[in-house]
Amino acid sequence: MKNQANILKPRKIRGEVFRKILEDYSLLKKIADETGNRESTVTNWAYRESDKVSNYFSVNAIKKHTGWKDKQIFQS
Repeated sequence: MKNQANILKPRKIRGEVFRKILEDYSLLKKIADETGNRESTVTNWAYRESDKVSNYFSVNAIKKHTGWKDKQIFQS
């Protein structure tokens, strides 16, 4: 029997999260370190409100830094 993959609906990041990334340099730095990208790249993601911020590693860095839960990070 094959294993079935759980397919989730894509979730959109709230605007407050993008603003927090742009305003808080230490959060931006943590996301850059976790994803292996440059700080300028993460700044561009936040500025453009890119879906790349919903990356697993980015979301974990946001949760650890801010203490926010999924409901505070994602739109419903």
